[in-house]
Amino acid sequence: MKVYFLYITLFLTSCVSNRHSEDLVARKNPNSLKIKLINGNWFNGTTFERRDVWIDEGLLNFSPIDKTLDTIINLDNKFVIPPFAEAHNHNLESEYELDQRIHNYLDNGVFYVKQLSAIKMQLAPLMHLYNKPEGIDISTTYGPLTGTGGHPIALREKFFGWGYFDVFASKQDIESHGYFIIDTEKDLNTKWSHILSFEPEFIKFMLLYSEEYEKRKNDTTYFGNKGMNPKLVKKLVQKAHLAGLRVSVHVETAHDFHVAVIAGVDEIAHLPEIDNGELVAIEDIKMAKEKNITTVTTVTLVKKKSKRANYDELVKNIKANLKLFKHVGAILAIGSDNFNGNSSGEFQFLNELNIFTNLELLNMWTVNATKTIFPNRKVGHLKDGYEANFLVLDKNPLEDISDITKHIQLKVKQGILVY
Repeated sequence: MKVYFLYITLFLTSCVSNRHSEDLVARKNPNSLKIKLINGNWFNGTTFERRDVWIDEGLLNFSPIDKTLDTIINLDNKFVIPPFAEAHNHNLESEYELDQRIHNYLDNGVFYVKQLSAIKMQLAPLMHLYNKPEGIDISTTYGPLTGTGGHPIALREKFFGWGYFDVFASKQDIESHGYFIIDTEKDLNTKWSHILSFEPEFIKFMLLYSEEYEKRKNDTTYFGNKGMNPKLVKKLVQKAHLAGLRVSVHVETAHDFHVAVIAGVDEIAHLPEIDNGELVAIEDIKMAKEKNITTVTTVTLVKKKSKRANYDELVKNIKANLKLFKHVGAILAIGSDNFNGNSSGEFQFLNELNIFTNLELLNMWTVNATKTIFPNRKVGHLKDGYEANFLVLDKNPLEDISDITKHIQLKVKQGILVY
C-alpha cells in the first residue's frame, strides 16, 4: 500500500448510474477507491476539526473501515470543506459552449446547480452529462407558472426570434413548455396534470409587482413585467406540497416577498430588486426565518444597471436589505442567475459588500445553497455517511475567504477525483 501526498495526481475510476434521486439517501459509488485521508482539518459547520477520514463506496466514514485500503492521502494540514453550489441559474439547457460552462462550474468548486426553469425538449438530450460522480449535479423544473402576458413570455419569444428554440415551429408553441399561463383557479386545476407530466423536481411561479396586479393584468404596456394573480398563490403552494414538491418563486418587490412568505413557499429565488429604495419588511423576514424559507441572493444582477445614474443607490438598497436578513438570521443561499457565469462571481460580490463574516459566507455557499437544491440528499455537510464530496484548500477560509476558489488543491466527488 502506497502513501500519496496531496500534490500527486490520483487516478480514480467510476462507473455508476446517472439516476437522480431526491430520496433521503446518499448516492453511493461502489467503484470508488477505498481511501484513508490523514492530517486534514475538516469543517464541521462552525470550525475545523483535525481528524482522519475514510472513503468507502463514495461515502464518508468517520471510523476506520473494515476493508483493505487502496490508498492513503496525506492532506498535509490543509482544510476540507463541502463543495460550493449555485442556487439559481438557467445555463445548462443549451449545447452552446456547454463544455465551457460545466468546466467553469467545476473549476470553481461548484458541484451542484439549480436550474430555475428549462425547456425539457432541450434539456433532456443533455442529461447524460449531469448527475454523475465526475461532473456537476443538477435539480430542475420546467415551464414556470405565470399570468397572461407575464414573465418570462416576452423573454421566451425574444429568444425564439433569435433562433435559440429550434424545437418550436412558432412562438405560440412555447406555451406549456417554456411557461404555463395560470389566470384562474380553474386554469390551475385544469393544467396541473400537464405541469406534473414533465416530472419537475420543484415548482416555480412568477410573482412580479403583485401590488399592481389589477393595474397591470390587462395592460399590454406591462408585457413581460407581471406575473400570477397573488390570490392564487396560496392555492398553488398547497397543491404543490400535496404533490410532494417544493415551491420556488420569482419576486421583484417587497410586496411580492410578503405574499410569498404568507403563502408558505419554500424558496424565494431573488432578493427583491428594489429600485425605489423600499426595504423588505422585517416582520416578513422574521416570518421567512420561522418558516425555514430560503432566499437566494442574486445580487450581482444589479451590475446590469451599473451605467444608471442611481447605481450606487441600488447597491445601497441591496446592502440595507442584506443587513436586515443578517440581523434576523433568515436563511440566505448564494445563487447568481448569471447565464455567463456562476455563483463564484456572486460570492465575490457578496464578499466585497463586507456585510457577512467569513463563516456566514461559507455556510451560505455550501450548506444553505446545497440544501435548497437537494433538501433530502446527504450532501452539503462533511458527516459520517454523507457523500464523499469535498474541496481541499491550502488556506483556512474562516481566516481569509478572499479568492477562495484559487486556493482549491483537490476536488473529490463521490470518492472520485474531479479534474
